[in-house]
Amino acid sequence: MGNEILIDYLRYSCWASGTLLDACEQLTDEELHHDLRTAYPTVWATLVHIYQADCTWWTRFQRKHVSSLSEFEPGSSIADLRERWMRTLAKLQEFAQSRTEKQWREMLIYHNTKGTEFQQPLWQAFMHMANHATLHRGQILAMFRQLDRVPPSVDIMNYSKATMVS
Repeated sequence: MGNEILIDYLRYSCWASGTLLDACEQLTDEELHHDLRTAYPTVWATLVHIYQADCTWWTRFQRKHVSSLSEFEPGSSIADLRERWMRTLAKLQEFAQSRTEKQWREMLIYHNTKGTEFQQPLWQAFMHMANHATLHRGQILAMFRQLDRVPPSVDIMNYSKATMVS
């Protein structure tokens, strides 16, 4: 898998998360915290989960251990969350841009929060991180429908159109 594809996929994920945060700013506090009985029960809880997972992977890519997702405090508002999350995503983009083809194929050894060790090529862990965010953004889009709200379009094709250079 080429560097540029990995980097562009991360750029897409950053764009999609930012677009989703824009839409979530329009929700009332009640809607943001309404229990919709999903995997992560509220829009807020799902956003926080994606953010904390991105932070966890960033930490792992630095060869450090994460003992709990709660190490990554989201703040108390969408604005707080956006500031922290975008800072993490910017670091992830810098990291991705600095990798060579050979470095993408190197094994990443990491532990889950229970201490179990795993290893896989860096590029696979990176793709997992981006796909994980896509899965949960999709859940939030469904939550928007449950709240009688129109969800934003965060499809990769819309990203491509929005960022296409003429």
